[in-house]
Amino acid sequence: MNSVKSIIYKFLSDGGLNNGDKVLLHSNISKLYKRLIEENFKSNVEDILNIIIEYIGPSGTLVIPTFNFDFCDGKTYDFLKSKSQMGALSEAARVKAQYNKSWHPVYSFVFFGNIPFEELKKENYTAFGRDSVFEWITAEDGKISIIDLPDQNSMTYYHYVEEKNKVSWRYQKKFEGEYIFADKSKKKINAEIFVRNLNPEIITKVGKMEKILWEKKLYKSKFPFTNIGCRSIRARDIKAETEKIISSGNAKGVLYDIK
Repeated sequence: MNSVKSIIYKFLSDGGLNNGDKVLLHSNISKLYKRLIEENFKSNVEDILNIIIEYIGPSGTLVIPTFNFDFCDGKTYDFLKSKSQMGALSEAARVKAQYNKSWHPVYSFVFFGNIPFEELKKENYTAFGRDSVFEWITAEDGKISIIDLPDQNSMTYYHYVEEKNKVSWRYQKKFEGEYIFADKSKKKINAEIFVRNLNPEIITKVGKMEKILWEKKLYKSKFPFTNIGCRSIRARDIKAETEKIISSGNAKGVLYDIK
């Protein structure tokens, strides 16, 4: 007989994830949650999160984005209280992780399992560059996994590669605002994000890049060439393929377009 745990374990396994992985997980769990309800399981978001943490295990590292964009609009960022704007699983993870969270006031992440505490100490003033979680997951030969979302709505990692290669359609922008630290102290801080150019107006458009990754069989999933279920890919594979597109001069229409 199926149980909530067996369903979620198989769901993650079908997506190419294993116990002991270092994985950055983007998610929309509404379909998974609906499936559990349809099979008469009384589970909540916290139950699903706990099972995912258990599946990755204490030797692995589960990283979940808890992005909040209010700081870009001049609002105060509170390390312990500013809510994630990345969905129900992300917000549940933020609450559960408490202090096990990276520094950036916009692009923050929470960690479970084998936590690299040295990463949490880094005040990575540039969201995607040196000392970012994206650089850590690459150095660790980790994976990026996505649940029921297209790359267009999830794969922030592309911006890390763009910043690494100093692409012309983005630039470093400094944001200044008040930051409330975990110890309740406050101060004005600066944080940088590699943002889209506005003249001409650049739009992120990565559907063709996602297709390339599928065509090269780099994404692992039970449902290839779809956004159904769970899929995963080595961060280093994304980096290598994205850099090929950038260096070839073919990024327009693959990674970005002009509005």
